[in-house]
Amino acid sequence: MKKIISTVLLAGAVFMNAQVGINTNTPEKDLTVNGTMKTSGMIFKSPLEKLGASENYTFIIKSPAPENKITAYNDSFVPNSPAPINLIQFKITCDTNDKDWVNEFDTKINSNKFLVVISSFGFTQPVRTFSADWLTPVPQIFAYSSGGTWKLKADYQGFAPDNSFPTGIWTLNLLVFDKAYAKELNTTQDLGAGTTGAAAAPLIQ
Repeated sequence: MKKIISTVLLAGAVFMNAQVGINTNTPEKDLTVNGTMKTSGMIFKSPLEKLGASENYTFIIKSPAPENKITAYNDSFVPNSPAPINLIQFKITCDTNDKDWVNEFDTKINSNKFLVVISSFGFTQPVRTFSADWLTPVPQIFAYSSGGTWKLKADYQGFAPDNSFPTGIWTLNLLVFDKAYAKELNTTQDLGAGTTGAAAAPLIQ
């Protein structure tokens, strides 16, 4: 009975006042909720109202039924909350002896919750080898999961900056995806004696 009365009172308030606020005295729209919310379903206004040029926004994601929980991704609304896709940059100064070798760098990013992809990189110093001059340095850069967090590895294997150069600095740009909204699919293919091949079936379609 209490729930029915609350619903009736709320409905009455909507008719009496064009704007209703929950936990706020300054509603900005027909209904403004300041706090957490759980719903058994969502009904959107049709047609959807377009945001004004000066209006802020919040990215909303609803979990499947029966939980029907809503998560907001807007740093001004939920400070320091991760977005579905995050851009993170690490600048790592190498050891003074190796100058270009990062054997293991712990990002402290939870590998059970997030998927990490190295999107681009940079290195501050030219590298050379003590072998023939025609060899071209190729960087080996990895992001891998170990011990529950994502680790980074970067190196010009077989190459190194000249001793006269300062210690090198790697810039590693990461794309960090929330696994709740990203799929991680793996497949193994054997080309046999050939050089071409095809997936046995589409992993996504």
